Amino acid sequence: MRLYLGVLLGLFTLIIHAQQNSYTLSGYVKDKASGENLWGVNIVLGASKGTTTNDYGFYSITLKEGTYKLLVTYVGFGAIEKTIVLDKDKKMDLQLDEDSSQLEEVVITSSQATKNIKSTEMSVVSLKTSTIKKLPTGLGEVDILKSIQLLPGVSNVSEGSTGFNVRGGTADQNLILLDEATIFNASHLLGLFSVFNADVIKDVKLYKGAIPATFGGRLSSVLDIKQREGNLKKFNGELGIGLISSRGLIQGPINKGDKEEGRGSYILAGRTSYIDLFASLSEDLKDTKVSFYDINMKVNYNLNKKNRLFLSGYFGRDNFEIKNVVGNNYGNTSLTLRWTSELSEKLFFQSSAVYSKYDYKIDALTSGAEYRWKSNITNYNFKPRLNWFMGSGNTLKTGVDFTYYNFNPGEIEPLNSSSVTSQKFQDKFALEFAPYVDFKNKISDNLSLQYGLRWSNFKRVGNEKIAVYENGSPLSYNTTLDLFDENKVIKEINYASGDVIKSFNNFEPRISARYLWNGSNSIKVSYNKNYQYLHLISNSASATPLDIWAPSGPFLKPQSSNQFAIGYFKTLKNNAYDFSIETYYKDLNDVTDFVDGADLLFEDNIETQVVQGNGRAYGLEFLLNKNKGRLTGWLSYTLAKTERKILGINNNAYYPSNSDQLHELNLVGMYKLNKRWDFGANFVFGSGKPITYPTGKFVQNGLIVADYDGRNGNRLPAFHKLDISATLNPKKGNRGKWIFSIANLYNRKNASTIYFREKVETINDIDVSAGRTEASKFSFLGIVPSVTYEYKF
Repeated sequence: MRLYLGVLLGLFTLIIHAQQNSYTLSGYVKDKASGENLWGVNIVLGASKGTTTNDYGFYSITLKEGTYKLLVTYVGFGAIEKTIVLDKDKKMDLQLDEDSSQLEEVVITSSQATKNIKSTEMSVVSLKTSTIKKLPTGLGEVDILKSIQLLPGVSNVSEGSTGFNVRGGTADQNLILLDEATIFNASHLLGLFSVFNADVIKDVKLYKGAIPATFGGRLSSVLDIKQREGNLKKFNGELGIGLISSRGLIQGPINKGDKEEGRGSYILAGRTSYIDLFASLSEDLKDTKVSFYDINMKVNYNLNKKNRLFLSGYFGRDNFEIKNVVGNNYGNTSLTLRWTSELSEKLFFQSSAVYSKYDYKIDALTSGAEYRWKSNITNYNFKPRLNWFMGSGNTLKTGVDFTYYNFNPGEIEPLNSSSVTSQKFQDKFALEFAPYVDFKNKISDNLSLQYGLRWSNFKRVGNEKIAVYENGSPLSYNTTLDLFDENKVIKEINYASGDVIKSFNNFEPRISARYLWNGSNSIKVSYNKNYQYLHLISNSASATPLDIWAPSGPFLKPQSSNQFAIGYFKTLKNNAYDFSIETYYKDLNDVTDFVDGADLLFEDNIETQVVQGNGRAYGLEFLLNKNKGRLTGWLSYTLAKTERKILGINNNAYYPSNSDQLHELNLVGMYKLNKRWDFGANFVFGSGKPITYPTGKFVQNGLIVADYDGRNGNRLPAFHKLDISATLNPKKGNRGKWIFSIANLYNRKNASTIYFREKVETINDIDVSAGRTEASKFSFLGIVPSVTYEYKF
């Protein structure tokens, strides 16, 4: 803490003397039609002095006294140009009009292509929902998580899944935030849809590297998703009706009266599925229940000109049941209360209190042995943050993240008076305290830096009993048999509530630099150190409803990574095109994997089922983006490798991680034929993911048992598919539109997995073993047509 305060004090001392005869222009930038604040807007004064609006649309720029040309630009909106006489501190709010000519553009950076060249941000991509909604849909639902899988460095965990891997990381190494609340499981219908309703989402920003010090807790990426704030000027709504789900949204001003804008606004959106209606038509599925729903809300209110309150939330559930076999119910709940305050023309303060919970239950419904398994993870966050717009292109962000975790790994209770014995595994508790400072520093017109430091203090605390193992470790490695033996528990230590079981302290430096040698070429480099104190204990490649989260402690070390990246960025033909090439190397320490034969679900001492080791990931990413014209879109290609090396696994040699994929190619195109018709297509190709095939078999007690040697030594077949869409926009005066799409147009049967079974032959109406094993391919989805009707009122 002393070091953090010393660094912060040093930064303040550097700019303690105010510039002579300098003044500040500050204010908010809004959407003229709705009154919503716009973030990431480019604001330039003079030849090269500029800034961008923060998450709440606030900007501040300080220059010497003089007359300047003001230029304000933002994708999808008309520019503002005016002359400003800066002879005193001035407050100027700006409103941007949507520009129909720019609405045809598809830009996957947070603003114009030039910003990607000039910004110090690296390994960062942004998608506006207007772009996402132009992409082909699956089953009639626009999906944010499937959209980011079309970007370089991002791959899906399996076909049709919303789970994603970033630069060789695993699904649990992605920090997914919805209005600052952590979403632990972002999938509906076992991964078929994401939990994010695109109608209510404002912007999506993915950090693959160069993660600012304001974020922490994950190794691979941060996906920062922001909800819309609601229309401050008028009431309106939207409806969408698809084949398997429908959605609706309403928004409007609060306390408007006869004024142009209300004191606040609200937005409420809901979505639900009705797959059960179709399942009941099938004899095979009539006893199956499959459904989901989610609700998004956000309210904001201006207390006065400088202070504003926000309350946002998300509530979603899934239900899956096969009668008399199994039932599963899971979902997320989040609430975020924020207060923002404009302390001065240079200081902007925000403070957030956040609640987030993920829980699931599974019912085993086999007659005579019915039981329910329940588990959840809950956290509470408090996040005060201060933004200081220092002037001359320098910006400081500083704050503290406080987090309290409560882990309920599982409890069993009998159903229908079955003989199953009730059991409650121990809850686990943790505290995390992380102060940080992040500084954007413009050294010259050519050289800019962004650097920061995050100090993370993580404490595993009681109330909990901790096992003490023979030899001081849960597992011992048997070199002769090349396997782990579980050590005997010799005693337990009882930690009372609040007692510190284990404490970790780590510094996480972050730095990136941009060198711009002209207006269309730049080189960027970055280095990130990250720590992750939560572990997803799973033997699946993607997050599932039954995953167990565990905190670091006496037997689980925090994961850590060092990532280095360098990239070249360029714009072409008056910003009609831009492209980038990035290469990265990431080393991983204390990553977690399961031991051979692990039983992860019904285990209280989970440390006996997992081991830790090291890993590495490296790759090359290419992106070509076409921004203007009737035909827009992008081409991305990723060449990557990710491996792990863990004692006791794969003969102690490096083996491919579950997320390893050598090649991935994405081609995305959108074509505007005329005012009424829009067309979209995306083609995806990926080399096969790792899989472990059996190397032999043997008979034990009359049963045929597969034998394995090594891990992830084989590959699934290559993956490819083509999705297309057509949108019929309404005529003038109408408000409804039709969206037609076909996923997997040529019905490619991509292998989700390969499984092995004994060949069976029928002799005299009796099934007998043929004495040989056959491999079978499981394909998740074939060709899927869909149609959706959307109506605005």
